[in-house]
Amino acid sequence: MSNKWIFSATEIDVFSSCQRKWGHIYVDGIKPTPSSAAEFGSLVHKFLFNALSKENINYNTPEGLVATPGLPFLPLNISKNNLEKQIFFGKEGHIFMGYIDFFEDVGSQTWLIGDHKTCSSFSSALKSDELKTNIQANMYAQWAFIEKEAKKVFLKWIYYRTKSTPKALCIEAELSKEEADDNFASITKKANHIENILKNKTPSYELEKNESACFKYGKCYFYDKCRSNIKISKNIVNNLNKSFDLYIDCTPTKRQKKYDKVLDLSEVLHPVLQKIKQEKDLSHYRMAGYGQHVGLIANYLSQHLEASDYKENTAILSSIKTPEGCDTLQTLSSAAGQIIRGF
Repeated sequence: MSNKWIFSATEIDVFSSCQRKWGHIYVDGIKPTPSSAAEFGSLVHKFLFNALSKENINYNTPEGLVATPGLPFLPLNISKNNLEKQIFFGKEGHIFMGYIDFFEDVGSQTWLIGDHKTCSSFSSALKSDELKTNIQANMYAQWAFIEKEAKKVFLKWIYYRTKSTPKALCIEAELSKEEADDNFASITKKANHIENILKNKTPSYELEKNESACFKYGKCYFYDKCRSNIKISKNIVNNLNKSFDLYIDCTPTKRQKKYDKVLDLSEVLHPVLQKIKQEKDLSHYRMAGYGQHVGLIANYLSQHLEASDYKENTAILSSIKTPEGCDTLQTLSSAAGQIIRGF
């Protein structure tokens, strides 16, 4: 039975910063409420996607004013299929995923990979040599080396200043396959560490905390309770993210809230499997082969959950005792508003 964990650059970065914070977010499923800066960053990303897609855009919106100075740094006539691409790839026995803002083949087995970054000032921008060793950049580059058989990757990180006068800064770097493989060793090491924690079922409150990172991106969401050594659980955190409740190896009781919908995992997966059958010509997602099937179901299930109306009045029942339950556990946990586990 497969129970592969899918690693994102954000997860590896959080784990590198503070293991305890990683545990609360990725194991306990406690999702910090997005900041206003993060929400505005999403608007800027949407504007840039529309601009690169040749859609009609309004330059006079707040996000348009911030994004416009960066437009000269963007590639011309890029295919819409090369924008906001969700990627999966396997390496060293692990599965990794990400979302690339834009990429294109620039010839001679060389690929350009770009990312949009909003920031209040350019003091947080990576320098070129820092970009070469950045976790996110190296994960995206590995995808190009593995899936596109690239020999070289050009990185283009564009920073859009949200405070003061709108301005953009473009940071570039170049990675060879050999450099990227060397850099990826530290990412693999962290992935191994995470899998050991998951295997040993170490409680999040017992993981090492890094007090120097408490204010790395403003005050940490868990700071007060973590500082007081309170055992944080989802039930005591005011989580404003409204989504479905996920029941793992258990079902709702009369004491729990009444749901408008209670769906078995098989009901949720039925339209997903039908779409995979139509688009991938596979009778079942597991026919994609070991190591690939988890990324395949994660991709299609994520799209289905985003398009479906599974709100706080919906319960989804799953089980890690089934292959499908194991393969979809992380995707469902990431999207759920609350996770209830059986024993």
